[in-house]
Order: sequence, then C-alpha cells, then structure tokens
Amino acid sequence: MEWKIAVYIFVFFSYVLAFFAIIQCLLKTKYPQAALAWCGVILMLPFIGAILFFIFGVNRIDSKASKLFLDVANARLKHLESLRQKHWSHTPTTHNREDFPIMNIGERRQGLACVGGNSIVPLFNGDEAYPKMLEAIQNATNHVFISTYIYGGKKMGAAFTDALIEAYKRGVDVRVIVDGVGSFFSFRKWKRKLEKAGVSVFLFIPPRLFPLQIAINLRNHRKLLVCDDIAFTGGMNISDGNLVLKKQRSPVQDVHFCCKGPIISALREAFLLDYAFVTKQEQLMTYDEPQSQGNMDARMIMDGPGTDDDPILNTLCGVFSSAKKEILIINPYFLPTREIIISLISAVSRGVRVRVILPAKLDHVYVGWAADHIIPTMLNEGIEFLKQPAPFAHTKLVLIDEIYSFLGSTNFDPRSLKLNFELNLEVFSEEFNAKLVNYAKEIMSKSIEVKQFQYLVEHNSFLGFLKRLRNASAWIFSPYL
Repeated sequence: MEWKIAVYIFVFFSYVLAFFAIIQCLLKTKYPQAALAWCGVILMLPFIGAILFFIFGVNRIDSKASKLFLDVANARLKHLESLRQKHWSHTPTTHNREDFPIMNIGERRQGLACVGGNSIVPLFNGDEAYPKMLEAIQNATNHVFISTYIYGGKKMGAAFTDALIEAYKRGVDVRVIVDGVGSFFSFRKWKRKLEKAGVSVFLFIPPRLFPLQIAINLRNHRKLLVCDDIAFTGGMNISDGNLVLKKQRSPVQDVHFCCKGPIISALREAFLLDYAFVTKQEQLMTYDEPQSQGNMDARMIMDGPGTDDDPILNTLCGVFSSAKKEILIINPYFLPTREIIISLISAVSRGVRVRVILPAKLDHVYVGWAADHIIPTMLNEGIEFLKQPAPFAHTKLVLIDEIYSFLGSTNFDPRSLKLNFELNLEVFSEEFNAKLVNYAKEIMSKSIEVKQFQYLVEHNSFLGFLKRLRNASAWIFSPYL
C-alpha cells in the first residue's frame, strides 16, 4: 500500500508542477505556436514536460537571471547611457547618415550611437588571432577583461592561462568570464590554475543542483578580450582547433577582429555589464575614453541582459530591408527565423542579390539536416546558396552594399537570435567591407553552388523520402539546436 501512496503523491505533485508550468508558459511565452506546443507537451507528460519547459522554455528577457541582472547592473547601465549622451552622440563620423540611411537602423533598434575614429582589422584563424591577443595581454598595464563561450585546448588553454596569470602578477586588473555550459568540461583545469594564482574567474550561469540552476538556454555566447585600449571580438573561441595551419584533427576556420578607437569603450562596458551580473555587485569604475585610431565608423549591438527584446534580430531585419544591391551572408548554422526569411525574400524581390555561404561539413550534423529542410524553399525564391569545403568554417559575417559589415558571435539560428547573450559590431567602411568581400570571393571560388534539382531528385526515391523526413524532424527542434 505504501508504494500506491507514493504513486498518488507523485502524480499529484506532477500535476501541480504542470499547472504552474502552464501558467508560466501562457504568461511568458512570446509566440502562440510555442505556447501551444509547450502546453501540449506539459499536459501529455506532466512531470517531464514541466521540467523540460523550465529548462528549455525560459527566454532571456523574462528570466529570473535577466531581472537579477537589471538589479545589480544599474551603475553600468547609467555609465553606458552617459557615454551615449556625452561622447558618442557628438563624435564625428566619416560617413554621412543622409547618404547612408543604413547607419541609422542599429541606433534606432538599440539606442547606441555610431562612433567614428576606429581601426578594425580582420585576423584569420587562430594562427593570426591568438598571437595578437596574447601580445595584447602581455603588453597590458591597466586591465585585461576576457569573456568567452569556450575556453579550452591543451596548447592555447595553457598559453592564455599563463599570459593572464603573468599579467595579474604584474599588477594588472585581470577578470575572466566563461560560459557555464559551453566550457563545462574544457575549462575546469584552467579555472583551478587561474583561481589558485588569484585571478578573478566567474562562470556565467553554470548548471548546478544546489541551489538548483538549470536554465541551460541562458548562454553567454560572446567572445571578447579587452586589454587597455585594444580589444578583440568576433566568433572565435579559445581552442586548439582554430590553429588551422597546425594540422589539427578537427580544424575550425574562423575570423576574429582587432579593434582600436572609441568603440573600445562600448566593448568594455559590455564586459562590465556581464561582470556586474556574475558577481551580483555594482561595478563603479570609470575609464578614460580611447583616442581616435582610424576612419571607420562602428556601433556595438548586443543581446542579453540589459537589452531590449531581440535587438540583433530586429537590426538584421532592418538592414536586409534597406539593402539596394547585394547581401552576402557567411554563417555556420543557418536556421533563420521567419522574420529573417521574409526580409531576405523581400530583398530578392527588390532586385537585391542574396548569397549565403555555409560549410559543406558541420560539427553538428543535425543542424545541417534542419537547414536542408528550408533551403529548397529559399532557393525557389531566388536566394543563392554555396557550400564551403572543409575544414569546418565557424565564420559569421554579413556584408551589404559595399559599406556595411556585421560581425561578431551571432549565428543565424533561433538560439543565437532569441536565447543566447550575443555581441556584434556594425562597421561602416568601404575599405573594410571590400577586404571582407574579397575574402568571401576567395571562399566562393572554392565552394559548390547548391542547385534546386539536387533536392528535387530526392523526391523520386524512397531514400530521398527518408532524408526529407529526417530533415523535417530535425527542423522541428531548430529553436533548441
């Protein structure tokens, strides 16, 4: 009889949990399709469905983490507002906004002004980027702030850890933020070594049982290193795999960027906003404004704590809608939201050439299956696709109309656009854009264009039917891939 009582208690508890999960889902879920799906799962599997919702169904805007962030980061938010009003809004830009209306879109979406006087240099693969980053750490005299999604690798993990410890011993203010999920296994050894040396190290929302914290959707996907008046950002993690010339077993191509000029103050603020969150303490320090270092105009666009709803998604839709000649997208994971797809199709209908470069081989094969479900429809609408040969390319770029470049950590999938905490830069420069377009053309010269008939052939065989079924099944789960 005792086991029957235990079963009754479990069933009662499951439905109570399901009841609260459904209330939370109805009040907080942004899209009706998602709310209906989650409610269905919770009703069919009360206990398991409720647990899955609290793990995967929480979005970054309405999460407890976001509310906590706003409580502890007011000082940094106020300083960001001060920079916006006192400095950036009065900083002259190289390009005239009236001649380039695309410059206004990001400011209206996030409120950050475009600042001039910057120098931004692309660094290809870890072979170019890591030596420059380590050199900046070694030359720093005031502060070194680093935030990354993955921190690992036998060689590069050791190199960055040793450089950070040496900087700390010189009296430099060294602070490290690493995502709690992305580096759950790879960072443990380096975390112990850094903490033993006295370096401030924090994990961004790490999963744990006591106290319970399982919001694994709330990931800090930003990649940022700020060393005094020089910064590095883009899509590159700290990993041996990015050393392509070293003939790694699973090499990863990528592009990172070295930044100098007034944009550094914005990037520094982005780090300090996250630092206020992970420490749960106000960060009251201020820094001198960096001097002009070039003629590029730039703006920071970030998603996550302290930002409005979906600023990167809204900015991308805006710039796609303003394109006049060409849109060129390079991204490893292409599962765009409906808003992105509509914006790209609309651009094609206006006579804009839209090309998307994807890796032929992905590190997560199921993402490629899901992408193959939507590519045929987009091909039919006139969007061109090319597959880049191995090694796997982790590069994330958007290039528009010879003037606009969008770079950073954002993938073209729902996780990046709606869940992750991301960091990107808009750069307005013909010279910079031309350099990246030439890089893209080099890639395209080696790539294979995707043709519609490749997908149509599959319709005529049983194996093709199974592939389409597999792709559609993977696509259903695209918000969580």
